[in-house]
Amino acid sequence: MLSSLTYNQRGIAAICGCMAAYTVNDVLVKQILMTYPIGETIFVRGLMCSLLIGAVAAAFGHGKALRAPLSRQLVSRSLLDGLSTAGFIAALAHMNLANVAAVLQIAPLIITALSVMMYREVVGWRRWTAIGIGFFGALLVIKPLPSEFNIWALVAAASAVAAAVREIQTRQIGQSVPVLVVAFWAAIGITLFGAAFFVIEDWRTYAGPDLFQLFVAAVFVGVAIYLLALGFRAVDLSVVAPFRYIYLLTSAAGGYLVFREVPDAWTVVGAILIVGSGIYTLHREAVRRRSITETAIPAA
Repeated sequence: MLSSLTYNQRGIAAICGCMAAYTVNDVLVKQILMTYPIGETIFVRGLMCSLLIGAVAAAFGHGKALRAPLSRQLVSRSLLDGLSTAGFIAALAHMNLANVAAVLQIAPLIITALSVMMYREVVGWRRWTAIGIGFFGALLVIKPLPSEFNIWALVAAASAVAAAVREIQTRQIGQSVPVLVVAFWAAIGITLFGAAFFVIEDWRTYAGPDLFQLFVAAVFVGVAIYLLALGFRAVDLSVVAPFRYIYLLTSAAGGYLVFREVPDAWTVVGAILIVGSGIYTLHREAVRRRSITETAIPAA
């Protein structure tokens, strides 16, 4: 069905599904993090996810592509995925889910800015103003004042930056590389970053029910990784990226229903500014495209 949609519509649908799948994974993983170390959780879930995606890719006939030499862009994207995931999971272990989600929403704003510099996408002063307001909203969530500062919010912000650069790399990967192959190597990158924690953590054996819960999380994060790789291929980044904001709603719901987390007032205000700037950015893109269509000269 997705193949019948335009590239941007396909990207939007994929990102919406991706954010929902990520939220289910995040709730399951946050519960696991109450008992088990961060790195071990990343590693075990990443290993499960790699095996699942690799098996699906092989079943769809991508075995040759899996064995092909890796391009610089694919290696870079996989490492960025690992870095972003490690930062996110570390922040998730120490922050409310909704707060982490709010900080991560600076990623679409960074993507929009990078799309201008790298792909010459047109962004006018109104959208630049919206981007600035969005960053201000992120500062309200991060709370840079000494009395309120949370180092883990800064870790989450670094994760958002890595995620934004990752999406830029996604667009640079050629269409000849299957999406499942991109997702497989992303899962490998995440697993490697989890393994790096071994030297500083005291790893332990998972209980059966906890291991099954982590497996379910691996299934959902595998779906999310696939949809993320699909969502940012051959699209206008500034159009698709704002739909990541759906994650704010799903994570707030998940955090409240499962952990009874209620974000503080500054987080709510910051999230509103971030989402509002993203929605306005999307609106201005629609206005620009309509203007281009109306002024286009019909072919003779």
